[in-house]
Amino acid sequence: MYPTASLSISELLSGPYLLNIPIFQRPYSWGREQAEQLLDDLMEAAGIGFEGVASRDYFLGAVVLMDAPDVETTKLSPRMAQREFGVIDGQQRLVTLMTLLAVLRDLEIDPRTSIVKRVQSMLLAQQGSRFRRTERFRLHLAGRERAVFENNILLPGKTVLPPDVVPISHPEATLIDVRDRFRAVLGEMPRAARKVLSDFIADRCYVVVIIGTDIDRSHQMFVVLNERGKKLQRNDILKSDILSRMTTEDVGWVARMWDDMSLAMGEDFESFFGHLRTIFGYARLPIVTGVRRVIRDAGGSEIFFRDIFVPYAKAYALVRSNGEGVLPGEMPRLLRYLNRLPDADWAPAAILALKQWKRDPDRAAFLLAEIERLAMLTRLLCAGSGKRARRFAELVKAIRSDEPIDERHPVLQMSRDEVRSIAFHLRDLHKRNPKVCRLLLMRLSDEMGDSSIGIDPDLYTIEHVLPQRPSASSAWRQSVPNAEARAELVDCLGNLVLITQQENDRARNASWVEKKDIYGAISTGKAPLLAVTRDVLGEREWRRPEIEAREQRLIGLIERIWRIDIKSQRPASRNIVQVQDQQKPMPPAA
Repeated sequence: MYPTASLSISELLSGPYLLNIPIFQRPYSWGREQAEQLLDDLMEAAGIGFEGVASRDYFLGAVVLMDAPDVETTKLSPRMAQREFGVIDGQQRLVTLMTLLAVLRDLEIDPRTSIVKRVQSMLLAQQGSRFRRTERFRLHLAGRERAVFENNILLPGKTVLPPDVVPISHPEATLIDVRDRFRAVLGEMPRAARKVLSDFIADRCYVVVIIGTDIDRSHQMFVVLNERGKKLQRNDILKSDILSRMTTEDVGWVARMWDDMSLAMGEDFESFFGHLRTIFGYARLPIVTGVRRVIRDAGGSEIFFRDIFVPYAKAYALVRSNGEGVLPGEMPRLLRYLNRLPDADWAPAAILALKQWKRDPDRAAFLLAEIERLAMLTRLLCAGSGKRARRFAELVKAIRSDEPIDERHPVLQMSRDEVRSIAFHLRDLHKRNPKVCRLLLMRLSDEMGDSSIGIDPDLYTIEHVLPQRPSASSAWRQSVPNAEARAELVDCLGNLVLITQQENDRARNASWVEKKDIYGAISTGKAPLLAVTRDVLGEREWRRPEIEAREQRLIGLIERIWRIDIKSQRPASRNIVQVQDQQKPMPPAA
């Protein structure tokens, strides 16, 4: 017999239920995506999001608890003796819900409000008699993340403070990340909406609690409940929303078109809805809530599907496939460069650029070139993700307005200070962002005559021709004897080439002649010799003049590709150590 009961969250987090995560359970693993999806669903059900109509209740699934083997429980009741239960299934939901409740509690200014008192009574359990009262947290995690959960989430006031320790494990970091995301989203909501959400979670969100009395039977229930199901993703929720509002005759073809797009985009299908939300100005909302706003603004599901979903999804499929075999001219090459970049802040603008490319292919090609330029320059600017997102939001707004856009448009301009910052960052870009530096070198290699566009950048590593740490007896210390000059030159663009990790290990502190032999011996194959590396093979020596001359050539390429004047923002000479170096006798070639 398996005692069961339908309990609200406030009933589960009160009375007899003291919850422990068994040591054999995996750690907390829900990330920001799953937590945001749960928050989306709860806000929608509470009537805070789309259409503002609250559901009567909301089902959060089954929770499997393990009771002590010697306890004979026939019926679950709030009057049962208080005792500990192991959580066999439901850890991820319970931890996430308790984190959400803790954030709602801590966003209250007055600690005497009903939200604070009620949430605290759910997170903290009272034990013992009236005269010997003790307290414990309602849920105890297993493992090292327990301390992070209790000290940075469950304790009053802690969710709005920086963590008291640096998270060292993935579960610890995930807990803090989910906490901070909830705080960012809920902090922008009116207090009245937070009160509605808090009460809805406590009183109208339900779970079915199932009790087992031994680990084998409890695990069997866990398997039955989980193995035969599949986690809902955002696109599943939106698909259900849209189909439920379609006429009977439209449901079939809409479902087929939806599934075709899902198959064509694969894992990118989930990302598509985030980009769609951004295109229509709802980037600050959770994804499902944002897309529901887009559906509302479009005039309903049918219009949304026909006029927005289909054309924008087709455009995004082109973006992710690089438009191979479909787009003309330089557009596939530009998309390859964009898809190499970390983060996809540029994608909403690219989707808009390609949405009607057949009607005006010249405009689409121009916009893609400008998007690629802006994406690369903002990375050379070392701008954070927030600044890049705001910059691209301005471009998205301009494209959506259908206003004329040319090279002089304000959204495409780099200010004098920004150009100066780019010039400064290029002096040691490898230190600042190795991945962007590698992609820059790949791009420059193409401009130098390579056909490396189809080569995986991950096959290559950055090699410092002038070594970073030459030995005390190395001839490199004679080539650039001044330590300050050597430190300045070693990370500059002119000193960097691209080779494989295996070749990098061989070349590390080798002499210049040996390095040239290693570079020159690179054969064709998956990782052939690139033009940006071949460029150095003609040099007899590798000292300051050669490094700076090559740096100037590469800077010139950057200026030509991305229409930017960097040289005017750079000093003609790095510093006085250049003179000091030139006074040293030149060592003979090896």
